[in-house]
Amino acid sequence: MNLKLDGRQKTILLGELFGQSINDSCVIALEGPLGAGKTTFVKGLAQGLGVKEVVQSPTFTMLNEYHSGRLPLYHLDLYRLSESSESERQALGDQLVLELDEFINQRMVCVIEWSELFDLIKIDGQDISYLDELDHLTIRFAYENSAGISSEVGGGPDDPEEDLGRTAVLAGSGALNQGVLEEVVGKFAKQRK
Repeated sequence: MNLKLDGRQKTILLGELFGQSINDSCVIALEGPLGAGKTTFVKGLAQGLGVKEVVQSPTFTMLNEYHSGRLPLYHLDLYRLSESSESERQALGDQLVLELDEFINQRMVCVIEWSELFDLIKIDGQDISYLDELDHLTIRFAYENSAGISSEVGGGPDDPEEDLGRTAVLAGSGALNQGVLEEVVGKFAKQRK
């Protein structure tokens, strides 16, 4: 499913609708270039879950936890993996997988920025992604140019988000995730009218 996001407020709205619609455990994988709206989406998601804390990107800590909403929110950012050597990446990845294993089977929402970087981590020495083992939603953010075509390259993280059109491509595996997607897309369409 493809959605057009006209700036920051629509990205927050999309996240908020997900937060309101999720009633059970959910893993959301976020992909897209720098500045495309991943953290902005998470802020909306936290609002929809009723999180009271200020949500910030966990780029340097890799994991932030928020427990004040109706479901715990675990917010991961894997960007550091792209800047690490192979041995550092594997050590960080092993630590991250151990942390994920502690809460991934609980009733919670886990959102992962730069989820495509899981492909850089070998799980038990194999070339499989941690996400391959989980039912999850994937949201791929991209910039939209003046012709309405999505691209990986935008104006960069310093450009005002309101000036850049975005698209979000949504996909999910598992019946619960498909139900959440359909509910969110329906509500989003109504909000745009």
